[in-house]
Amino acid sequence: MKPFVFEHTVRTFETNSDGKLTPSHLLNLLQYGAGKHAEVLGWSVRSLHESGQTWVLQRFCVEILTFPSDGDTITITTYPSGSSRILAYRDYKAEDQNGNLLVKATSGWVILDLASRNVVPVPEEVSSISERFGPRIMPFPSTRQSGFNPDEETGSSRKTTFSVRKHDLDLNRHVNNVRYMEWAMESVPEEIFDKQQLRRFDIVFKAECFYGDVVSAYSIPSQGDGHDFRHMLIRDSDKKPVCLMESSWTR
Repeated sequence: MKPFVFEHTVRTFETNSDGKLTPSHLLNLLQYGAGKHAEVLGWSVRSLHESGQTWVLQRFCVEILTFPSDGDTITITTYPSGSSRILAYRDYKAEDQNGNLLVKATSGWVILDLASRNVVPVPEEVSSISERFGPRIMPFPSTRQSGFNPDEETGSSRKTTFSVRKHDLDLNRHVNNVRYMEWAMESVPEEIFDKQQLRRFDIVFKAECFYGDVVSAYSIPSQGDGHDFRHMLIRDSDKKPVCLMESSWTR
């Protein structure tokens, strides 16, 4: 079996004020490749829907060497890279036209039963498929992320609140994972977001959100030089964390 490889030319509406591909469009492109490859392998979201199941992203870790610019053509490669009892892993890389590495990433996916909303074990067929591809592009994170109490982070916690709209929903009728990442980024201080480059983000999805939910995004600086942050999204109705994320930035 071969990896899934496709080219993409960055379009103006996919870029930020610096003319660089945005993190959210980057994540969309990586997941587009994942979805198309899953379709080729016979395990697409739509095929799982027929059996009352679906794919749900559990974790995505991305390292960015260079964001491509408006008009650049990049090549994205993705393939399954292993599995555990409940997680199916998939790796990614993006290269420029000269074969220079721009981005590398890894992700973990679970299969969710749509009726019970419970995770089911990875089928043997999926596990066997993942053994037929190349070496890992990057290791899946071995550390667990933990939440924090915003009330105890006086003076350092930043909050932004969002109401889930119809346009935030995906095929599974819950909030799209890319929207979670955007919301988490929204609480990064302006002097960091506007003047520094995102170099890494590691996002963990904890729970679903649906139309009408209100979600609060919090960010606090991590220990270090002030360029790393911890993020948490909390559903206001039950105060449950729905997403955790870490981000690293450089000048």
